Amino acid sequence: MIFLPRGKPVRQKVNPARINLPEAMGKLRTGTFTGYLHFEAPQGAGVILFQKGQLISSIFIDNDESERLIAYDAIAKIFEISILGGAVLNIFSLSADLVLGVHALLHGRYLQKHQDLSCFDVRTQLDQIRDDGLTVCLRIYTDDQTTLIFYDQGYALGFFHEGKTELETSADISTSVARLPGAKLDLLEIRDSDEIVLADLMGSANLGPIWQRTRKLLLEERHKREEAAMRSQDQNQEQRRQRTLSTFKIIAGNHIGKFGVTQVEKAFLVVGADLRVEEMEKFYVDLQRLARLVAGQPKILTMIEEMKKKFNDQ
Repeated sequence: MIFLPRGKPVRQKVNPARINLPEAMGKLRTGTFTGYLHFEAPQGAGVILFQKGQLISSIFIDNDESERLIAYDAIAKIFEISILGGAVLNIFSLSADLVLGVHALLHGRYLQKHQDLSCFDVRTQLDQIRDDGLTVCLRIYTDDQTTLIFYDQGYALGFFHEGKTELETSADISTSVARLPGAKLDLLEIRDSDEIVLADLMGSANLGPIWQRTRKLLLEERHKREEAAMRSQDQNQEQRRQRTLSTFKIIAGNHIGKFGVTQVEKAFLVVGADLRVEEMEKFYVDLQRLARLVAGQPKILTMIEEMKKKFNDQ
């Protein structure tokens, strides 16, 4: 999960599997969009940053944080989780300066990570940031809310609160995320915005082929899985049919001898691998007719009832 404050909502709770992402991102480019796209999926989370229509950064982090992808690798992964389904897309607008702050955060280096605020000395940490002249971002978050505090060489630049598009110079202590149950803290060393070199990822490459290639590979993999599942199902059905036939032959042998075994094999030819009800009923009728050549009706009915019980119990 990538914890970021929500900016000004543009679109929320969109299913990206239902849209052509390169086309949608092309519209954001044409509209000189500034903000970010946030993708959440069972596999992990991704963020794509736009500044004045330029796609300046993308990142994907899986749920256990063992995989961290950036640039086109991240875009391809975001396309993948979107096509697979189950992802949720939210789009938020921000100011151009704040997008640079988010860019710095996403590519920052952790100094503290997942610190539980209930047992963490925040005041000492803030004093250290000031005394050491650190350029960092302090992220305070719960599952539902996040606040970012940016520092430049030890001096607080401002707060990025939920629902805002600009840095704020103050925070309302009564509504502070830090006061919420389960609040955590990350501290990341970041680069100054003047040091960030921006590249327009959509300007230097066409995302359409990445989308189409990813879609093609996923469809091929899905087709292979479906074929393998069908083969496995067919094998299981045939194995069940053979077990049923073997059981019926034993029962027939016990009741009416070798002749009964032969007639079971003959009558069972009408039964397919899926052992449909109508086929089984026809088998029982045919077997009764054939068995009358060597056995009386009571013995035949006892045999058939035992077969039906064994079949229904399996």
